Amino acid sequence: MQFLREYKDFSLITLANFFFQCGFTSFFLLPLFIKDLGGDPASIGYVMGVFGIASVSTALFSGFLIDRYGRKLFMLLGSTLMYLSSILYLFVSDIDVAMYALRLFQGVAFGFFFTAAATAVSYSIPREIRHSCLTTFSITTIACFSVGPFFGEIFINKFGYHMFFVYSSIFHIIAFICCLFVKETTHGPSRGRLFQGFLKKLFSDRFSVLFLMNLSIAVGLGALVHFFHVHLSEQNLQMGIFFVIFSIVAVFIRVFGGKMLDTIERRKIALPALFLMVVSMLMAFFVSNFLHLVLFSIIFSIGYGFSYPTINTMVVDRTNAGERGTAVGILNMSYGMGINSSAIILGLIARDYSFFSMFLATAMFLVAGCIIFTYKYYITAIMGEEVAIE
Repeated sequence: MQFLREYKDFSLITLANFFFQCGFTSFFLLPLFIKDLGGDPASIGYVMGVFGIASVSTALFSGFLIDRYGRKLFMLLGSTLMYLSSILYLFVSDIDVAMYALRLFQGVAFGFFFTAAATAVSYSIPREIRHSCLTTFSITTIACFSVGPFFGEIFINKFGYHMFFVYSSIFHIIAFICCLFVKETTHGPSRGRLFQGFLKKLFSDRFSVLFLMNLSIAVGLGALVHFFHVHLSEQNLQMGIFFVIFSIVAVFIRVFGGKMLDTIERRKIALPALFLMVVSMLMAFFVSNFLHLVLFSIIFSIGYGFSYPTINTMVVDRTNAGERGTAVGILNMSYGMGINSSAIILGLIARDYSFFSMFLATAMFLVAGCIIFTYKYYITAIMGEEVAIE
């Protein structure tokens, strides 16, 4: 309770992010809606990929605007836009322009909200507890899996898609209310030109490899949330089992390992975790019973649960005041590309070749990322673990 009082804004932003993510992850079930409307894996990839294109485009300017005009405004704007673009699915009855447009607006909303929230959180806590607090914040992006899509699947089965869209939209109203009570964080205003800082950071020695690693992690998760349910349905297994195990394991890791991670060199956490994700991708196609699914979910969750917040913290450690919004925006861009834009390519591979080929391609992409990370942070040791630049 003392922590909640001392870091009230951190607590409110984290709570808002949880509800926002519950609504966002509920739409990981959208492929079921697309399939019931007659769509194939390629159609699923196209629709889900639009989100990634929108979030990537938003990242080109959202971080700059957030650094210049503040975070609270864009958290409110993002939650409002996500609510509207979610509830309007009530009027969609075909795979047409309306569906693509709403998915696009969801991508823009996510880009605004999550970039603003993640940036605000990083300013609301001191460096000595930064990793553990960012780990706690990132728990909300995991715990939501056991709420949003899990109960969303129940709503679909019992009440149909219309009630599901109402259900998912309510989360964004709650997120909006939480954001109303957040104070604007202090920040060093961005004074550069709109795209200048973005491109400079994207290709900089400080950040480029970390952005690539974030992309790789998101590709691994995207392969699962968009297509794994199709493979599981052929084995008479429920995707909800994966979501629940994924959230429980990842949350357990972050709750009991968060403070410890502040004392361990970041790179020594990231690389083994990334390797576990490679192993899990190679296992995915061979999941054929409940025990296989449990083992797979545990291994993937451990890898993702350690790698994602560690890479994010490494980026935050390397930012100056006034540029953090841009850096977090690029992180969200790489994440959006990985989890959503990659769905277009992965969907085509699954349709034209096989799900085995799709999971193998995902594993090879992660392997390439591990090699680059090893060269950058182990072999050359160019940056190591320097102190934050603030």
